[in-house]
Amino acid sequence: MQEIKLSASNRIEALQKAVEVLKSGGSIIYPTETSYGLGCDFYNQEALALIYQIKHRDKNKPLPVIIPDITAASYLVDFKEEAKKLALKYWPGPLTLVLPFKYSKWHGHSDDYLALRVSSHPFASDLVCIFGHPIVSTSANISAKGDSYDPEKIKKQFVGEKFQPDLFINAGKLPVRAPSTIVKFDGEVKILRQGEINIKL
Repeated sequence: MQEIKLSASNRIEALQKAVEVLKSGGSIIYPTETSYGLGCDFYNQEALALIYQIKHRDKNKPLPVIIPDITAASYLVDFKEEAKKLALKYWPGPLTLVLPFKYSKWHGHSDDYLALRVSSHPFASDLVCIFGHPIVSTSANISAKGDSYDPEKIKKQFVGEKFQPDLFINAGKLPVRAPSTIVKFDGEVKILRQGEINIKL
């Protein structure tokens, strides 16, 4: 796993390298406003399969994504008015909306819904804008081992693993924050997880 220690002086180079890895079908670890995320090009089936192998994740559990803005999200999901209000209020930020996926029959997607958010972290935000495709944003860990804030602990998890991320954008230790709040719209509104943002319905 290649590592780039992110700084003000190499930010552009780090973004370029991350985009290069994503375009080639690789996987990256990158900082977000909650914890480190593990991601790939959401439109690349082989890359998606690799994320499941890296995390030892159940293939029936769909992967969340980050997108550049609400306009990009509207191309992927059906927005109910109430969902749009939440998005306009809390995006960019740690709010994940689970909405009907317009392309749910798309090969490899295991659900009729897509979980997505607009990241408020400057690196993640710039990355998804430059890359131009949704980027998977699952926690950078082996499944069930908890969210990841400390680069050294993250790297230790993958030592000896057959499948590893290709690139680690190391922004140092991230502040320990609650994960994103998850709200699902499926005819009724359900709070699946209260996280960083306290949603009251």
